[in-house]
This record gives sequence, C-alpha cells and structure tokens, in this order.
Amino acid sequence: MIVSVTMAVVLVVGTVVLFRLQRGQDRTLAVTFLLFTATIVTNVDPLYRWLDPLVGGRNVVTVVSDCLMIAGTSTLLWGVAKAVGAAWRWLRTAIIVAFVVVVVVVVAAFLALDQPPTTTTFMLVAGHQPAAAVYSIAQTTYLGTAVGATGVICIMRLREARTAADLVGLWVIVLGGVLGVVRMVVVAVMDVAHVVGRLDVTRALTPPYDVTTPGAVLCMASGMLLLVIGHQLSRRRRARRLDAALAALEPLHARIGTDNAYPATEDTATRLSRTIVEINDGARRSRRPLDADERIVLAEAESALDEALAPARDSV
Repeated sequence: MIVSVTMAVVLVVGTVVLFRLQRGQDRTLAVTFLLFTATIVTNVDPLYRWLDPLVGGRNVVTVVSDCLMIAGTSTLLWGVAKAVGAAWRWLRTAIIVAFVVVVVVVVAAFLALDQPPTTTTFMLVAGHQPAAAVYSIAQTTYLGTAVGATGVICIMRLREARTAADLVGLWVIVLGGVLGVVRMVVVAVMDVAHVVGRLDVTRALTPPYDVTTPGAVLCMASGMLLLVIGHQLSRRRRARRLDAALAALEPLHARIGTDNAYPATEDTATRLSRTIVEINDGARRSRRPLDADERIVLAEAESALDEALAPARDSV
C-alpha cells in the first residue's frame, strides 16, 4: 500500500503542476496525468474498501479504474506523439479504435466472470477463471503495446530535443516503455499460469511485477513532466531572444525604418516581424545599403523570429 500511496501523491502533485504549466495550451498530457491519478488513487486499499461497496460491492471500481488507465495510456501515447511532432492522423485513428475494442473486451470479460465480493487483490481471488485471464491480458497487452510505442516514438525524436529536460524526459519515457513491455509479458504469463493452476509460477513472477508496475507508471509520469518543463524552458528562451532582438533593432529602425501604420499588438513575434519589414522597406526607399554590423543585427533578429515561428511543440 505504501507504493500505491506514493504513486498517488506523485500523480496528484504532477496533475496540479501540469494543469498550471499548461494554462492556455493543449492539455492532453495533463489529462493523462489526471486519468492516471484517478486510477491509482481509487486503488489505494482503504479508499477502495470504502468506495466499492457504495457501487454494489462486486469490484466495479476495479473495472472502472482499469478503463481509466486504458484511457490514460491512450492519451499518453497521443499526447507524447503531439509533443514530439509525431501526431499522425493514422495514429490517432488507431489509438481510438484500439481503445474502444479493448474497453469492450475488458467490460465483457468482467461481466462474464464470477465476480467476488469487494477485494483489493482482485486477480488473486478471481484469476483462476478464464474470463479473468482475458480481462487482465487484454488490458495489459494494450497498455504494454501503447507505452512501448510511446517509447519508440521518443527514441525516434531524441535528436530533436531542445533542452536537457527534453532529452532526459524522452529517455525516462523510453525506460517506462521498456518496463511496460516487460510488465505485459510478466502479467500474461502470471494470468495463464493462474488459470492452469501453476500458482508457483505466479508467485515467482510477483517480484518483477511489483517492480515493473510502479516503475512504468512513475517513469511515464516523470517523463511527461520533464517534457512539459522542457517545453516551458524552450518557450521562455525563445521569448527572451525575441525581446533582445527587438531591442537591438530599435536604433536601426529609428534611423531608417518606415512607419507602415500597423495596428497595435502585444505579440512580440508580430512586433519583431513588422519591425524587420519596416527596416527593409526603409533601406529600399533610401537606397542606402546596410553596413556589415547592421546586417548582422538584422540577421540575428530574423533568426530569432524564424525560431519562434518554426513548428514548435505547442501541444505539450
């Protein structure tokens, strides 16, 4: 239970941090954190024992929390794909279809098995039933495949990391993907062994299960946080560079820039773009070429603007 409480605390804090950091932005990863948090919190033993009897006392909370984890893993894969520029349309369709199929299979298997009274060790109690094995293997296979695919996407995008936080976050997610795949294999073997009566195999695989389950969750959660933090750092660095470029162009603009009567704006990138246009217009009208130092200042401003307007990972 200590591990569950620890994960719950980490995820609750992470959820609050992500929703705060992503104000005004796409919040796919923040929603992922929220779904993971709901899954882990509802499975903390004392809360589960209090909550499940309120909805019938047949471990309905288990299937609900497992479906939330499936949803969270789906948004994790899509959120990370968007965060690293791999948000392909076919991937989104595949995630939605797979999510619906897995949820249908999981719910159907849960309804088909002989549901025990409220227990915090659901698979230990009901795992001898084939329907329980289907219930567990279906979701675990999806979770393992999804986090594994997330790790592969992160490996493909390592060279595009903009900050140290980005790079570390990508590698931590890769580690979480590896742990998720290992957990998938371990759980599948444990479930089959339980059904055929090989409880010795189930017990032997308990230690790796106990390590890979929290390990995968915490790695994925930490990696998501680091990606968002890295994105925020990158945005602030670009903003500082834009401010510096705009300040550096002020003397040159005052000397030769035109006044194109643009409408007022608070957006620094827009102001810098307009300043560059007005300087170039003024240089053409005055027919006076810019000297070497002026060209350097203008080139640096254009570089800063290009960086700010380049396709950034604004979906983080």
